[in-house]
Amino acid sequence: MRMCRARSVVGLVAACFVGWWLPPAEAATRLEANVVDDAAGKPLAARVAVTDSDGKFVDIEGKHDHVQYLDKRWCYVDGSFSLKIPDGGVTIEIRRGFETLPLSATVKAAAKDKTIQKTFRLHRWIDMAAKGYVQGDLHAHLPVPKEAHPQMRAEDLSALTLLHMADKEQPPATNDCFTGKLDTHSTPGCEIYVAQEVREWQMGHLTLLGVTSLVPGYPHHGGTLEHWKSNPHYDLMRALRATREQHGTIFWSHICSLPGHELPIGIALGLVDGVELLTWNDPTQFPNHWGPWESSGFSNAEFPVMRAMDLYYEFLNAGFRLSIAAGTDKFGEEIPLGSNRVYARVPEPTYNAWLAGVKAGAGFVTNSPILELEVDGHQPGDVVEFQGTKKVKARVTARSILRFSQLDILLNGRIVGHKITPVAVLYGDPPKDGVWSMAVETEVELTESSWLAARVIDHPDLKNRILPRDLSVFAHTSPIYFLQDGKKVREQPSIDYLTKYVQGTLHWLDSKPKFHTAEDAAEARKAAEQALEVLKKL
Repeated sequence: MRMCRARSVVGLVAACFVGWWLPPAEAATRLEANVVDDAAGKPLAARVAVTDSDGKFVDIEGKHDHVQYLDKRWCYVDGSFSLKIPDGGVTIEIRRGFETLPLSATVKAAAKDKTIQKTFRLHRWIDMAAKGYVQGDLHAHLPVPKEAHPQMRAEDLSALTLLHMADKEQPPATNDCFTGKLDTHSTPGCEIYVAQEVREWQMGHLTLLGVTSLVPGYPHHGGTLEHWKSNPHYDLMRALRATREQHGTIFWSHICSLPGHELPIGIALGLVDGVELLTWNDPTQFPNHWGPWESSGFSNAEFPVMRAMDLYYEFLNAGFRLSIAAGTDKFGEEIPLGSNRVYARVPEPTYNAWLAGVKAGAGFVTNSPILELEVDGHQPGDVVEFQGTKKVKARVTARSILRFSQLDILLNGRIVGHKITPVAVLYGDPPKDGVWSMAVETEVELTESSWLAARVIDHPDLKNRILPRDLSVFAHTSPIYFLQDGKKVREQPSIDYLTKYVQGTLHWLDSKPKFHTAEDAAEARKAAEQALEVLKKL
């Protein structure tokens, strides 16, 4: 087995900052700080940002991994840190995931050569693990497991999937870490699995989870990436079927940025378990790759471009039960691990149980808000059969350390419960307890098979884009399904839309795009025709 390289691209990027941020001038005061849990008093790993009175970054002593977030440079620490305080004092900010309140403190310089000792106590405002949840990042590429593990601890992240990615020009260091099993740097409650991503810039990207051996036949990315790269195409159905043979789990990667031509085909053929709704781009905005729409042969009036969130609803309304997942797609310092994460209810706090829970849709995705949805005692992932009509009461609570503006309950993608935060409140003083909260309750009558879910979104006019990559605050549960007489959800407009999607893919294939092999081109057409038959029979 190849040895995992100890140094990742993240480490290399961190090294380059040495020449960018100059050390502060000789300081009069030295701070020795401890970071502990407020309730138990035990040391905690965390992320720390220190700035002087001019807002300039001040580095802490020793060697630390770094990350950029909220316009600041953060250092990862493990229970303690030290630094020299400039004459004007410093502001210290400490963060640890979504369930711990951010801490901010000002420390003034003291007499010359004096050492100040301080203990910063972090308060956990909610404990989702105690409620049976595991939280994880489903999609990242760096850092390598040895470096990722301490960052996970500091981010309060329990599960992490790092992805092997074929790239002849710049293969990530994680590629050397694939073993087909749980990584050896894992510890109980902080587990890492190196899986695989297959990339095709027209067909779509695949996150292949739980694979014990790499799926062969994709030595490089396929397709054309705008003006950057151009390669012949691959058919993705081979990868889907090969993963099924390994009893792996398949999520369609970041539909928020690249849905891809074969997305509805893989789903219609029953080869996809779920979609990554929250990854690189904002799911409430249009994806940045429009290939399936631009090459479909349809006008925009016939086949309009959809936001990832709405496209997901079309699949649910056509009767496909798909869970959702989230990840950071982390390649470097621009985003911390776990900035987008997926929570899943689990029988035990392990990576495998978390992945099974994500696949079952037993949870929610988020970049801060904690969503708890209940419909007549049922939770996301549940499937309930009923006869005749049925009245149900749905209630959702959303709580977040980042402000948010809107909370919705959805029935087949349509809002049936809704609340907004007035702008004066949203941009006023933060809540006294530091947690933005909102609850919505509604009663609906079900007259046909339906799904219910809840979401937190921000209105685009509010420009509440304070997260990496210009993401707005977002959270979404997987659905609860209510099936009348056991029948699947069926909404004809959604079926028609997905039918056009596949017809558009066939139109693109008719243009004779270049494939790596004639067999791939033939198999892509065959799969599209099979998917079209499935959709016609719905």
